[in-house]
Amino acid sequence: MKPILGHCPAVAAFVGAALVFIGCRSASPPVEYYTLAPLPRYASASAAQPQFAVAVRPAALPDLLERPQIVVRKGESTVSISDYQRWAGALRKDFSRVLVENLNLLLQDVDGAAATDDIALEPDFLVTVHVNRFDGRPEGEVVLSALWSIKRLKENAETAVRKSRIEEMCQAPGYEGLVAAHSRAVAALSREIASEIQSMKK
Repeated sequence: MKPILGHCPAVAAFVGAALVFIGCRSASPPVEYYTLAPLPRYASASAAQPQFAVAVRPAALPDLLERPQIVVRKGESTVSISDYQRWAGALRKDFSRVLVENLNLLLQDVDGAAATDDIALEPDFLVTVHVNRFDGRPEGEVVLSALWSIKRLKENAETAVRKSRIEEMCQAPGYEGLVAAHSRAVAALSREIASEIQSMKK
């Protein structure tokens, strides 16, 4: 008995095409996942109980960034979205997490402590951040543009409103260098906010 495929060229062609399709799919690059990194930790300068508390509201990001894929800026009004380079979690939550960690580090020398607003107990200051842009391109630069405010919740209820535009060049190739530049941009914003808090505290 002759093989069935020998009598049916169409079936053979279909099977061959299917094998090629499966082969192409298996050759797709693996998805890589990234997270923002906080500032490096160092030994605490003081073991004293925090003297004031800072509550940080969840950061507001543009709808464009509310996706798992990393957005790459190609031009002033054009972007590309990578299918294989993604954030490990929601970028909005990761941004807020790193901001809180950075503020804790930056305020430890003045005995301040930061936390998300849902767990901060009787905070002295409330930080709100609205991000207008937070993107870049590999081997290029990352731009973080944000409007932020700090409200003193006690005494005279003073509120400071500021606008920041931060540019960080990628110092390493590829998406790893791009994400590292994102982290440095958040660190720079954290320093501006921490400096304003210390100024308002005086």
